Amino acid sequence: MSDPSAGLRNLADVWSECVRRFPRKAALRAPDLELSYAEADARAWALAEALRSAHRLVPGARLAIFMQNRPEFFLAYWAAHLAGAVVAAISPRLGRREAGYVVRTCGAEILLADGSAPAPVAGSAVRSVLGLDEVRAMVSRNASGPAPAHPGTGPDDLAVLAHTSGTTGEPKIAEVTHGNLLFNLKLAIYAHSLRHEDVVLVGVPMFHCTPLYSLMPAAAYLGATLVIATDSSAAAQASAGQAAGATVWFGVPTLFHGLAAAPEEVTGRLAGMRLLAYAGSPMRPETIRRLRARWPHLALHNFFGLTETISMTHVLPSCDALERADSVGKALPEVYVRIAGAGGAELPRGEVGELCFHRRNVIRGYWGKPGLLDKSFDGDWFRTGDLALEDPDGYLYLQGRSKDMIIVAGENVYAAEVEGVLARCPGVADVAVVGVRAEGVRASLGELVKAVVVRAPGAELGELDVKRFANGELASYKVPHIVEFRDALPRNATGKVIKDQLR
Repeated sequence: MSDPSAGLRNLADVWSECVRRFPRKAALRAPDLELSYAEADARAWALAEALRSAHRLVPGARLAIFMQNRPEFFLAYWAAHLAGAVVAAISPRLGRREAGYVVRTCGAEILLADGSAPAPVAGSAVRSVLGLDEVRAMVSRNASGPAPAHPGTGPDDLAVLAHTSGTTGEPKIAEVTHGNLLFNLKLAIYAHSLRHEDVVLVGVPMFHCTPLYSLMPAAAYLGATLVIATDSSAAAQASAGQAAGATVWFGVPTLFHGLAAAPEEVTGRLAGMRLLAYAGSPMRPETIRRLRARWPHLALHNFFGLTETISMTHVLPSCDALERADSVGKALPEVYVRIAGAGGAELPRGEVGELCFHRRNVIRGYWGKPGLLDKSFDGDWFRTGDLALEDPDGYLYLQGRSKDMIIVAGENVYAAEVEGVLARCPGVADVAVVGVRAEGVRASLGELVKAVVVRAPGAELGELDVKRFANGELASYKVPHIVEFRDALPRNATGKVIKDQLR
């Protein structure tokens, strides 16, 4: 940023200002690698220059990153912004057909991949596919000198294209601007009290909106250090975090459930860690108790956001982690929320309705699908399709997708409520609830409640055990009519349960 009076206009400004202020501070730690901000800047500029000169990476071009968690992802992310390009992050967990669809739809001209490239790339706009060895060769070159960030890159220009989960069809691609990210990084800092001294362990895939929208921008804004976990297991991440001096660990509840269940000699003391932050689903109360018993110094934060809402919108502080374990917390500052009834009118607190956000908290559209996002707006309010309620104190409780509301003999049953109860049942490791059509002698009920349960290792749990537990916690019409046991729940690339495969 050459003119301080202009303020931060884009992520390149955020990065460059951090490099200017903290050149010797550690920007990145990974197995067998540590880079200061000055060193990471030199490598990111070298990659940006090589992509510009040899592969025509021009301002506004889409650079697709199809990689697992690794330092090259981090460098490619910042190289794209320094070149004025747009990051199109693609989950390497997608099937090749799905990944190919995202590549074609986002119009990526250059694809960086650490494994097999998505298929089919043919018929797409991609003109260069570069493997990991080529990327590593580029970042090791000496750049001839940093060129200034594209002067036309402003808050309203695209910064990131992020695909949605695609649980019910082809993924949609969210258009995220620099202004969106400048807003969100401050929410992330506020939500988790992040600071310059923090060493943040990224325990979720880097294509997720949390690293893309929040963690990488917020770390650069503060001059904090990111630790990239290259292994998905809790024990490996705990070891990597301790070795790197991590103070904050971002993950998902299943990761921290594995942490709580692992032997202490494997996980270590986590002495320098101050916070575990998780999102994606509620944390089981038993897991919270185990974590607190072993590491009483750790704070626990549940947080919530959507790809369409520029990531974080709510956070549940540690003091409420156990007492309100099924809540995602309160709305963050400048996040405007309403719970709407069938006609769109705002409902009183305590009533279940559709979760809506004001358009200022929402992305500007879906790439390649003009007008599609507008169909989800009611005036200035974005209808998420999620059912939720706010209690009198402003805590938000998700009740599942609107299509997950099950109507049993005229009574509304919310899948998330039943899932929350069954998650507390002894012997249950994982659970999902869906509605299925009632037939035969029960046809008059309309729908039945079906629970799909994954047993905990060694648990001797039967259908009657699940029903008895639920009967003590739920109204009779909410107790599952059908209980099915599976070895695992089907999940998509971002970890969400694919409920269509459970019905």
